[in-house]
Amino acid sequence: MSGATRPLPVETARRRLLEAVTPVADVETVPLAQACGRVLAEPLHAPCDLPHWDNSAMDGYALAADGAGAAGEIRLPVIGRALAGHPYRGAVPAGACVRITTGAALPEGTDTVIIQEKVRREGDTIVFEGPLRRGENVRRAGEDLRAGEVAVARGRWLTPLDIALLAALGLAAVPVRRRPRIAVLSSGDELVPAGTPLPPGGLYDSNGPMLAALLARLPVEVEPQPPLGDDPAAIETRLRALAGCCDALLSTGGVSVGDADHIADVLARIGRIEWHKVAIKPGKPLLFGRIDGTPFFGLPGNPVSAAVTFLVLLRPALLRLAGVEPPPEPLRLTLPLARAVQKRPGRSEYLRGRLIEADGGLQFEPFAAQGSHRLAPLSQAEALAELAADRGDTPAGTPVPVWPLQGLL
Repeated sequence: MSGATRPLPVETARRRLLEAVTPVADVETVPLAQACGRVLAEPLHAPCDLPHWDNSAMDGYALAADGAGAAGEIRLPVIGRALAGHPYRGAVPAGACVRITTGAALPEGTDTVIIQEKVRREGDTIVFEGPLRRGENVRRAGEDLRAGEVAVARGRWLTPLDIALLAALGLAAVPVRRRPRIAVLSSGDELVPAGTPLPPGGLYDSNGPMLAALLARLPVEVEPQPPLGDDPAAIETRLRALAGCCDALLSTGGVSVGDADHIADVLARIGRIEWHKVAIKPGKPLLFGRIDGTPFFGLPGNPVSAAVTFLVLLRPALLRLAGVEPPPEPLRLTLPLARAVQKRPGRSEYLRGRLIEADGGLQFEPFAAQGSHRLAPLSQAEALAELAADRGDTPAGTPVPVWPLQGLL
């Protein structure tokens, strides 16, 4: 067993986890319709200008500004029309115009669009007041992207808005990284799956489904597993088998110092422990190691501890494993505490609570129940407030970093 015996500071543990994982190398090409939520394996360059050609930004009339005259009343004959998908064929001579709709290609010989609200139509003639500003209401070819420019960078976790851009560029398929396979295990003889009779002293497994659901939000492939029991030999057999077919193993429970906590001993025997404790509350007995090179993340068994350590520490590391470059930082707001909090210095603490409007602004209100076993407040939490390790009792009104959970769940 290696690593310091003193708990690691949160930022140190976070940095070491990011440094410890390597993105999966395998690449596959998927249709654009299946690419949302995948991680781009290579930079995508624009194969063409976007827009593809000069086009109208408004409904109106296309003309040449120089041929329309200066100030005063201007009268121009309308010699045709240009519609989106049905361009005007031929060149428009100076002193004439073409009816044009939004998105239609700008006809040859024109450089400006006057919107229809500024025009009076008299048969086949339009009348308006000059002067005109050249280029008004025109979208220029390539003003969004030039052919050859990087449209989407490598490592991008593709969003619906990225899909719109790629579709506009005519890309029907994209190269993405294979989704890493993550095995999810809970530990303990007392655990049974929901929907089965609860034996005396038993508990329904909540951590396994919670972690599988959190992972389902990431660009990974979730491999839910039956709970591990408390037999060290059986644990060893399961971990060896999973390390051979998965890209990472994620377990909860069995990492503390109880009589039935065997995960650390098994990992030390069949692999390597990098470190075992983090100065975080809730979640101190967080373990990281490897089995034949496969990363192993051992989370605490209390559900709040498992959730907080996953969101604060594991989520960025798993995004890096999936190839996201760089893993996005969570949104942090600085908000005043709505009530005082008691705290002992020594560990970074993450309080569960809600966001409220008070005294003319947004505040963070910690829940009264902060126990690491309390699932109901965890379910109702809207945000986490981060209290630094060196902070002690903190009075109401103190500004603290707050992580809204909406972007993390």
